[in-house]
Amino acid sequence: MKIYLEMGSEFNRTIAELSASGTNIVLACSEGLAEGVKFAANKVVNEHLIGQDLQTRTGNLKRAVDGWLEAPLDGIVGVREKSAVDAYKWLLGTEQKTITPKNAAFLCIPIGAGLTAAGVARYASPRQVPNGFFFKGKSGGLFFGIKTGKTDRSIKALFILKKSVTVTGSGALLAGVLDSVDNITQSISDKIGNKI
Repeated sequence: MKIYLEMGSEFNRTIAELSASGTNIVLACSEGLAEGVKFAANKVVNEHLIGQDLQTRTGNLKRAVDGWLEAPLDGIVGVREKSAVDAYKWLLGTEQKTITPKNAAFLCIPIGAGLTAAGVARYASPRQVPNGFFFKGKSGGLFFGIKTGKTDRSIKALFILKKSVTVTGSGALLAGVLDSVDNITQSISDKIGNKI
């Protein structure tokens, strides 16, 4: 998932007409764009990739977001190819995906007591839970849990079982870049001002 920032064809035509001065302006624009895409990447991470927006633990994805120049006037904000987060970098966009089980009838999604305070699953699957059992909730949903007391009502649900879930990306990448447009523009403008 990447967003490309490019200078338009009119810019290139203007630079060509400026001859020697144009080289300095290209250099200044590239330096400003390099600063700007780094700023945008930080904005994505610090303001849009928070747990509530992404609804997942985002440590690896946050660390993978970066801003860099692909060419002198082509900036990119996103996740580099062949990164450790390739499988879920789509969460930065607005794409929707339906997740289904690969080798089972249901997805086992940890909930409630099945999660630590940090949101990490306590168990990889219901098979790891001693004395656990499946049960139907009042609404008819299928759950897996454990008894916590002497009565049948003292049950802690650890997993909810679903045939599939649909997940929508956070839109964090575009939101962060759009929030950074003024800063990117100012960075380029400042660099041009220093060169002229």
